[in-house]
Amino acid sequence: MKAIRIHGRGGPEQLVYEDAPQPHPGPGEVLIRVYATGVIANELRWSETYETKAGSKRVLPIPGRDLSGVVEEVGPGVTTLTKGSEVYAMIAYGRDGAEAEYTIALPGELAPKPRTLDYVQAAAVPLAALTAWQALFEHASLVAGQTVLIPRRGRGRWSLCRPTCSLGGDACHRDRLGTQSRLPA
Repeated sequence: MKAIRIHGRGGPEQLVYEDAPQPHPGPGEVLIRVYATGVIANELRWSETYETKAGSKRVLPIPGRDLSGVVEEVGPGVTTLTKGSEVYAMIAYGRDGAEAEYTIALPGELAPKPRTLDYVQAAAVPLAALTAWQALFEHASLVAGQTVLIPRRGRGRWSLCRPTCSLGGDACHRDRLGTQSRLPA
């Protein structure tokens, strides 16, 4: 298969498009045919990109944590997904990422791709949505009954704050400043 691999620490100049061994799912793993993915610049600076979960050095790692694609094969013990399922995910560090034709994911990292999004749009969601969730609920400690103002000019991850607030079915409205979301009490 073709993949983008990192040939050394640094920036994009270290990324090389080349042949790489195609992975095969082991027990509890899923092989995904990648349709869309991306690399964030910081990923090339994080130690986790270059190490296994145990902390050993990885040789020629494949970057890319956010992806969308189709389940190609399921490993033994996987019962929640079937070949042909459209999915999107943010896969964990410590193993190869999604800048390849195929990648391995765990069932818990995968979610059904929303039908209203194409593959490129779906691949752009996971990290941005996680960031919005963390900002609202972990850092701001937002709770039911509180109101948050999300400025209209917000782009990227901030554009996901409104749907994140709306998960509980609250009423949102726009005013001239932006979107005001109230969490249900």
